[in-house]
Amino acid sequence: MIIDVHAHFTTAPPPEEGSASALEASLEPVIRQMDERAIDVLFFSPRAAGMAHDAGDEPRSRAWTTFSNDRIARACSSHPDRLLPVCQLPQSPGASPERLIPELERCAGMGFVGCIVNPDVSGGLQPFTPSLGDRSWYPLWERLVELEMPAMIHASATSNPAMQLNGAHYIAQDQAAVVELALSRVFDDFPTLTLIIPHGGGAMPFQFGRQRALHVLKGAPPFELVLRRMYFDTAVYDQEAMTLLVQRVGPDNLLFGSEMFGTAKSTDPATGRPFDDILPLLRSVPGLSDAARGMILAGNARRLFPRAAAAMDASRPAVQP
Repeated sequence: MIIDVHAHFTTAPPPEEGSASALEASLEPVIRQMDERAIDVLFFSPRAAGMAHDAGDEPRSRAWTTFSNDRIARACSSHPDRLLPVCQLPQSPGASPERLIPELERCAGMGFVGCIVNPDVSGGLQPFTPSLGDRSWYPLWERLVELEMPAMIHASATSNPAMQLNGAHYIAQDQAAVVELALSRVFDDFPTLTLIIPHGGGAMPFQFGRQRALHVLKGAPPFELVLRRMYFDTAVYDQEAMTLLVQRVGPDNLLFGSEMFGTAKSTDPATGRPFDDILPLLRSVPGLSDAARGMILAGNARRLFPRAAAAMDASRPAVQP
């Protein structure tokens, strides 16, 4: 079985074209590509840049978030055995994370299996977003634990002209999330909290020694130990990067995620395959056993997303004695 934990609804129709037929047509390429790549289940979330937390005020963010999450719920309800919903939250610059909890609870009640948390709500402008290690996040972390809902730490839009959205801003925020969480008390205070860093942790595997050095300088617990309390997806797009990611993180803390129909949907001229067709890369990692590969492809997602595991089990026909 293959579970892809990282996909955004980038083919969604415009808000004014919200008919059932338009919605279903927008899902056809998603289901077709899942079939082509042998992906059984996709965790489906709103388009990351489209969360637009930096645009407008808190009421506008709340209204847009409600619309976006309702559309994800409708999309997943049309393919309940293939698509599982992941929600965005109504984040807004300067607003306390505690105010995100009602929407999180609403989505949990609708069967959502996880959420996306934007670590840079301001989009690079003031008021700046507190570090993920700041105690202002604690009410949200506490409720996520209670609801057994993992969160993917995924940036949205940026207003910084020096940072290209997909190639720089997202990857920089991934690296920043690793640094801030690793140097914080978050996992001491919430030992069962599940946070997933996308895109293979950004530059983390390559800058592993820098992270270790930073922890030594600050007298912090060894980075290689703290790393085991975070999780990462496999949305990296060449063989060397995939191999290094598996070596640095290990199969226990990796989840298969390709970010289909995202930045890397173009074709690699060296291989003739789309960059985001990463299953062959994972299968070619030297020394990775079938059991370890199975954990990355599905086992860890089922273990860390209990709501998803229950939904998948419920969608399967009962075995006759």
